[in-house]
Amino acid sequence: MARVDIEAVNRAFSACTWGNTNDTPQDWLKTLEGDDEDARRRLFFRILTESPESDSLRALFDRATIARFAQALNKPLHRSFAERRRKVWRYLYCGIKEPIPELDWIIHDRADHA
Repeated sequence: MARVDIEAVNRAFSACTWGNTNDTPQDWLKTLEGDDEDARRRLFFRILTESPESDSLRALFDRATIARFAQALNKPLHRSFAERRRKVWRYLYCGIKEPIPELDWIIHDRADHA
């Protein structure tokens, strides 16, 4: 696996933990550089659902890995913001279209004006 940027790890860690964890950024770095696919998938899910921005997620995972992990997110999430994000990422990286009622009016409105 390629070397992971420690600054991206620190940004993701500070956006997700809120000080209520025993993990450290070094633990996340070991997970990202390690061979445990399940641990990397859990970390991807945590960053996807807890981080308010997506730049660090794209910095930590390559496009193929994001597509593979997003493909596996096939169950609805219990929080509406996380569910919207799951659907958008699955569309962007896997091409899977699922209705997003909150965004439907934006898409139709822009299509009418195009």
